[in-house]
Formats: sequence, C-alpha cells, structure tokens
Amino acid sequence: MCFDRLKNFTFYFSILLIGVATNAYAASEDLLSVNYTVFIQIVIFLIAIFILNKLVFKPFLSLVDRRDKLTRGAIEEAQELEVQVEKIIEEYDMKLNEARVLAIEERNKIILEGQTVADEIIGKAREETEVILEDAKTKLEADTQEIKEKIKGDIDGLAEDIASRVLGKEARI
Repeated sequence: MCFDRLKNFTFYFSILLIGVATNAYAASEDLLSVNYTVFIQIVIFLIAIFILNKLVFKPFLSLVDRRDKLTRGAIEEAQELEVQVEKIIEEYDMKLNEARVLAIEERNKIILEGQTVADEIIGKAREETEVILEDAKTKLEADTQEIKEKIKGDIDGLAEDIASRVLGKEARI
C-alpha cells in the first residue's frame, strides 16, 4: 500500500518537474545557453536516480542475488549429492568385488572337495577292479588247467582218430 503511494507520488512529482523544466526551457530564447533549467534537470535526474534506485534497482539486484544464492545452493547440493553417489557406487563395487572373491574361493573349495571325493571313488573302483581281475585270472587259470587235464585224456584218442583218417587205416599211438 505504502509502496503504491510512493510510486504515485514519484510519478506525479516527476511529471511536475518535467513540465516546469519544459516550460522554462521553452521560455528561454537561446537553445544552447546554460540557465537555471540545467539545474532543474540535474535535480530531476538525481531525484529520478534516487527513486529508481530505491524502487527498481535495489529490489531487482536483491532478487538477482537471492536467485544466485539459491542457484549456487542448488548447484552445491547437487555436487554434494554427486559425491555421495560416487561414494555409494565405490562401496557397492567394493562389496561386489569382495562377494566375487568369496564366491570364487567357495567355488574352488567345492571343486577341490569334489576332486578329492572323485579321487577316492576312482581309487576304490581301481582296487575293486584289481580284485575282480585277480579273481578272474585265478578262475581262468583254474579253468584252463581243468580244461588241459580234460583234453590230455582226449588228446590220445583224437590223435589216433586223426591219424586213422589221414592214413586210411587204423593207427595206434
């Protein structure tokens, strides 16, 4: 409210001074001469600068400063947030790398345990295979010996039979 009154007063006072200065200037005979209107114009100019400074320039500059402070504050806050995000990402990467290392160690441990179990199973299988092979060799040798004994008795009869057929007459061996 007071601000509007001051604006109105300034406006009407400026018009009054301009009117006085214009009438005084029009009344003078010499256009280039320096007279009392120059002083009136200087006073009007100074009053206009003073009023404009109070009503326009200072509020505008304070508004610009406030906006700059807010902008700088927002920029600084964004930079701080960016730094925090970078720290969080670094922590995440570090934890992820630790988890990878632990997973690799666990995998290697499981592989080693699996190889140990597999080696044990293979060893047992080899031992069992060797036992089975030994049993098979022993049985085969026994069967071979038995067959040889059987055949020994039959060899003489077969030899006589073959000789008789080849010679065409009965042969005794």
